[in-house]
Amino acid sequence: MITNMRKIARRAASLGATAATAAAIVLVAAPSANAATWYNDPPTKASGVTTVASAPLPGGGTVQIRQGKYGNYMYVWGRVSSPASKYNSGHTMTFVVGGCDGSIDSKSKDINRTTYTAAARRNKDCTYYTRVQTSTTSKVVASTSYNP
Repeated sequence: MITNMRKIARRAASLGATAATAAAIVLVAAPSANAATWYNDPPTKASGVTTVASAPLPGGGTVQIRQGKYGNYMYVWGRVSSPASKYNSGHTMTFVVGGCDGSIDSKSKDINRTTYTAAARRNKDCTYYTRVQTSTTSKVVASTSYNP
């Protein structure tokens, strides 16, 4: 009886090790989440540009998410339009791409008059966020989001 129990225990341990090895192989072989690829040209060279989301900045200006066609693709980017002078120093705009494949990626830029971030290709599975925050405390002043 004890010999049978030892055989069963060894077999269970062997199966457990096999399952753990198979799980490790799957984890190692699984593709990693891809961060967004950023493009600098679309915000200033795209055609058919529209504002798809916006929010007012307290005291003047607008934080926006814009889209337009450049080459064969639609792109999305963040923009701060006509910010009040108080935003031209000490404030940062961040454009975030999230939810596409489980990853989150962002680009930030100091605000200096009307300011654009780099663009990402539009993807219906992503959600896009633009926010303006203070550079020193990261307190969000205004934000908006867009999910195509």
